[in-house]
Amino acid sequence: MSKPLVYLDQNIIGLIANQEINMKPSDDFIFTYSKEHFREIHRSNSPQLYLNALHQIDAKLLDLELDEHWKITGKALLKEAGTPSEHYSEYLDAIDDVDLSEDIFDSFLAWVNGGGDKESLESLPELISEQIFEITKELTNDSGELDKKLAQITPDFKGVINDLIVNGNDIIKTRSALGNDKGKVGSVLGENIIEKIWDIIQPTSVELTCDEFFGFNPKDKQGYDIWPMYLGIVGSCAVMDIIGFQAEKKCRRIDKLPNVRSDSGHIGMGAFCSLVISKDKRLVKRANAIYKYKGINSSAKVL
Repeated sequence: MSKPLVYLDQNIIGLIANQEINMKPSDDFIFTYSKEHFREIHRSNSPQLYLNALHQIDAKLLDLELDEHWKITGKALLKEAGTPSEHYSEYLDAIDDVDLSEDIFDSFLAWVNGGGDKESLESLPELISEQIFEITKELTNDSGELDKKLAQITPDFKGVINDLIVNGNDIIKTRSALGNDKGKVGSVLGENIIEKIWDIIQPTSVELTCDEFFGFNPKDKQGYDIWPMYLGIVGSCAVMDIIGFQAEKKCRRIDKLPNVRSDSGHIGMGAFCSLVISKDKRLVKRANAIYKYKGINSSAKVL
């Protein structure tokens, strides 16, 4: 019988690294981490400090399984061979080969969450065009034709952005339009959290199911027959930010959105484990609400 997997949030790795808590490997379970930790480590000033902490507890890398088309299969692989430093080095090599910036849409996300700024949002269409050009220019011998196609797409995207700016980014109005007046969603307690939130939201979203609204079963599955649970969890966290369930003001700040994405990534990877440990009470409440709703055999606890 395989040992239970215990997933440690990056803030717990930080406590170990700073010697604020003392954790050691266990014979009863396996500590795990994911590439989401690497994203956070990469943003830090002392990567090796955190890698040493992972080594100290003999943590193993838990990674999403991909098929031959680089699509998520819905499973995760426990990589028991290799050290955290070796896996991190491979991660750095991999991201060096990718030209698309993962934070390119942060100005958009900050805006829909009630923050950000108009200037950053207005520059988004050009930034995306530049990124697409850089990624695809190797695939064609006619860069002029590529420029022409991008020039045709950009005005449509600018129209969407202009509509967002005209409508404003008052998050209170957005939440009120979804039925969340006076913080109803934020005050939901007890069991079956997501079902209770849906009871509040559903009258304003009659054309959607609960799974569709929260992103577990989107109408556009981007080539997937079944939307992967990991992507559903990440999407649901973004929805929770907008509607105000355990949301933090950092989701309105462009510079803090990478941390917001990491929180949702940790919840998503924790779904493949028996237990998630964090010192972030909001993350724990979200994780438990999601795991309960989707019948996932995992739970989260605050250290």
